[in-house]
Amino acid sequence: MSAMSPVPRAAEPAPPVLPVGRLRLALVILRAGVRSQLANRADFAMAIANGVTYQVTVLLFATVIFGRFPSLAGWGVGEVLLISSIRMLGHGLYMLFFGNLGLLPHLLRDGRFDAFRTRPAPVLLQVFTYEAPVNAVGDLVVACASLSVCLSLLDVGWTVGMVAFLLTAVAGASVIELGLNLHIAALVLRFRGSESLFFWLDSVSGTFGNYPLGLFPWLLQGAFTFAVPIAFAGFYPAAWLTGHADTVPFSSALVFAFPAVAALLLWSGLAWWRRGVAFYARNN
Repeated sequence: MSAMSPVPRAAEPAPPVLPVGRLRLALVILRAGVRSQLANRADFAMAIANGVTYQVTVLLFATVIFGRFPSLAGWGVGEVLLISSIRMLGHGLYMLFFGNLGLLPHLLRDGRFDAFRTRPAPVLLQVFTYEAPVNAVGDLVVACASLSVCLSLLDVGWTVGMVAFLLTAVAGASVIELGLNLHIAALVLRFRGSESLFFWLDSVSGTFGNYPLGLFPWLLQGAFTFAVPIAFAGFYPAAWLTGHADTVPFSSALVFAFPAVAALLLWSGLAWWRRGVAFYARNN
């Protein structure tokens, strides 16, 4: 009786990447990206200079405005700078940790996104760590300088609670920007040609997100509060810190709503992203 050949065993699925493992993987990839950027110091310096130049341009525009008008909608120079500082710090943190999301159209064109889908690590994590976002350093440097000038102009008695509120507002601004960009990324996965929405959101935030809502007509006030809620990434938290809570549009309770808005946008953005990736997988 002939010996029976052994039945080949089915390949076992790759073990899932645990949250701690994901964080370690992200740090390893980011470290490698920074080393790659430092290999060419001229490119490294130019990337930082690009971040500085853009944010300085925003501040110079605000300086010109205040040269003509000592206050805007009842807000003084230091108070308006607090709005822009919260927004810019949140933007800098977004660019540092999640800014590569804006490179999604490039990843799709080069076929790198398809390669990400074949690896065991989460696709979104691979997008976030695609390259070291050196220009975010420039963004953060200017934002910190803006905040230091702002604090010197404000007549506010800072308490531990207010400092904690400010730090939470900065983190909330970063999460709000992430949530909005995740929605855009999901659209990019479905509709080619929608990548211009990344630039549109960045332009709208940088143009309108640095100023009090009272400057704008009621239609824009509603849009920046309920449709594209960039007002929660600077204006509403700053209103509570500067004593303007009673003058904000719609309801004074909105000054405390930014954590809920950030959480809702992140939850919704991640849900849209998962659906976008599933749609892409079915059609490509």
